[in-house]
Amino acid sequence: MSGMRKKVKKKFIVILSLTFLVLLLGGVIGYNIPISFGGSYPPLLPALPPDTLLTKEQVFEDREAAVRFVENVHPYFILEEDLSAYQRARQDYMDSTEKEMTAEDFKAATAEYLCFFQDGHTCIWWEEQEYLSLNGVYQKGHTYVGKNGEITDVYVTSIGGRDMEKVYQAIDRVIPAENEKAKEKNRDNYATGRNILKLAGAEISGDSVLVTYSDGSEEECMFREAEKSSGTEQERLQNTWIMDEDVFVINFVECVDDDNLKSIAKELESAVKNGCGKVLMDVRGNGGGNSNACKRLLTAMGMEAPEYDMLVRFSKEAKEQAGYLRSRGSVQWKGSDKCKGNEDVELTLLCDRDTFSSATMLLVWVRDGNLGKIVGEASSNAPNSYGDILYLSLPNSHLDASVSHKQFIRPDEKDNSRMLIPDIETSSGEAYEKAMELFGDNT
Repeated sequence: MSGMRKKVKKKFIVILSLTFLVLLLGGVIGYNIPISFGGSYPPLLPALPPDTLLTKEQVFEDREAAVRFVENVHPYFILEEDLSAYQRARQDYMDSTEKEMTAEDFKAATAEYLCFFQDGHTCIWWEEQEYLSLNGVYQKGHTYVGKNGEITDVYVTSIGGRDMEKVYQAIDRVIPAENEKAKEKNRDNYATGRNILKLAGAEISGDSVLVTYSDGSEEECMFREAEKSSGTEQERLQNTWIMDEDVFVINFVECVDDDNLKSIAKELESAVKNGCGKVLMDVRGNGGGNSNACKRLLTAMGMEAPEYDMLVRFSKEAKEQAGYLRSRGSVQWKGSDKCKGNEDVELTLLCDRDTFSSATMLLVWVRDGNLGKIVGEASSNAPNSYGDILYLSLPNSHLDASVSHKQFIRPDEKDNSRMLIPDIETSSGEAYEKAMELFGDNT
């Protein structure tokens, strides 16, 4: 009986020791590897009317919360040795928010402060509810007028008595741009927005404003409500696939690694195994999401992507929202240029200026790993960038913002270019046709 007790006791000690070792190992791994165990995001607050007056105390409270959050979270502060440029930007923010002000003015001041980083993931969520009923396209430094589906040689010179260069400068102050394509995109998207025009100092009378053109003409243009997207969010963000003759086409609209994408990956894997040698992945307009979705599709084609270098900054905020074990310090994850293509698969990606975040990461993997060709427009997201956002919601102004807590360096560390230029540059609208022609030329 005594021997039985000893065996049970010994077994209990072994199990307890193994459990302790497993927990210890898990803790060490979780502490030194940026594994997310799931956290919770702050609730988004309803927007206040733009003319809501914030007291000096409310402005101070929100300003301090914004600065504290950014300085606790963003990788910039542990990567840069000289913070003098940032300190000047912060002081400008402090100086401009030392008084009572409207929610609209505080939003502009905070947006300008966040623009210091020129990080497309770190920004105020700037929205325009109204735009001028002006068919214009920004290119080569001007907003050109469109007519009958064609771009004319006439461009806008001023709106509301404000020179267009001042309007563009206002956009550049409050909307971050990681590269020239991003700046072009921002100016195209916001140059006729009511809020931006007001920020630029345009004279706006009710629902209309005077617009002058390069040919000497002028007209009174009305504001209209921004167009709302049709269909439900789920319908708009549904990844799909089709066979276009002998080309397997994936309409990859969002990087989400769900059951639907897994089903597409299985169909792709089966098609490749059965001799399909042409694959077209359309990531035009794909704003990103989970990069594992991109890897899943590459794996389905028998390919292996190279890896980014990654720096993760831990903080109390990141622990709460991402579920890390740590609340301070950082971890650097060394990437690799190791990759594997598939000589039996001709892969082509379509992209445009709205291809962003994880979708841009896919472009970089394909470029740096020499896995296929890229057709379309350059992305507004730089190949080396910050990302993986945490959310900031300010209690008094009800401003919502996002702030990066990671830095990503592309596998080809020698390439520091701010834009990934496609192998074949063309407009977003013509990219599909050009890609299909490319497949035909290689037959």
